[in-house]
Amino acid sequence: MHGFVAGIVMLDSDTPRIPGDPGHAGTFGFPVCYATARGFGVEDMLEYRPERLGPVIAAVRELEQAGVGFVAADCGLFSIYQRDLAAAGDVPFVGSALSLVPLAAQSLSPGSAVGIVTGHTDYLREPHLVAVGIDPAGVVVAGMEECPEFCRVVIHGGADLDVEALRAGTIEAALRLTAGSRSIGAIVLECSNLATFRSDVQRATGVPVFDMVSLIESFADGYRERAFAFPYQTGRRTSE
Repeated sequence: MHGFVAGIVMLDSDTPRIPGDPGHAGTFGFPVCYATARGFGVEDMLEYRPERLGPVIAAVRELEQAGVGFVAADCGLFSIYQRDLAAAGDVPFVGSALSLVPLAAQSLSPGSAVGIVTGHTDYLREPHLVAVGIDPAGVVVAGMEECPEFCRVVIHGGADLDVEALRAGTIEAALRLTAGSRSIGAIVLECSNLATFRSDVQRATGVPVFDMVSLIESFADGYRERAFAFPYQTGRRTSE
């Protein structure tokens, strides 16, 4: 197999994936392929346990054999293993939307913070932030554990998905960020299951919003060849 720009490592989960989610191939305008890290789930990312990475490394190597340009992951909590997985493969590894937080933070005035919408505030811990260069004091976090639909489907493994209920829950979490005492200048959706609703969050909050799809698309652009033409004839021609 050849011609894949990106390979995406999926957790061993049955969570439904919809367009806009990096786990749905229709999200991207370039070829992607997938490999599942069998036996590796969210519980393996709550604390740094590199001895558990065998299934993930096997999935990375499977994607490399498929000829991908780089490998990404489908859960922001992979940030805690970013360095381990980048070192384990022969192609670049892009693990988490949280990697965008330092870039966003540097673009803001000192009085503004980056807001993070995470799947569960008990799951996202300081090591996940520090591993990708985030100053924990410089971010504000809101969790989706207050959204019943997210809990039912993503956390507890429900087989079906009420898209509108999840959309509403994502917007509500983002608005909790902007309603706080700190000024929020940008939002990063850590949880990849929320990427579908980026535009909804942008409209609701009025700030730029980034997610794992943002990161994958940006990285993919590094592999795209561009030809630039200037469609005007300038200057005066002279004959020999």
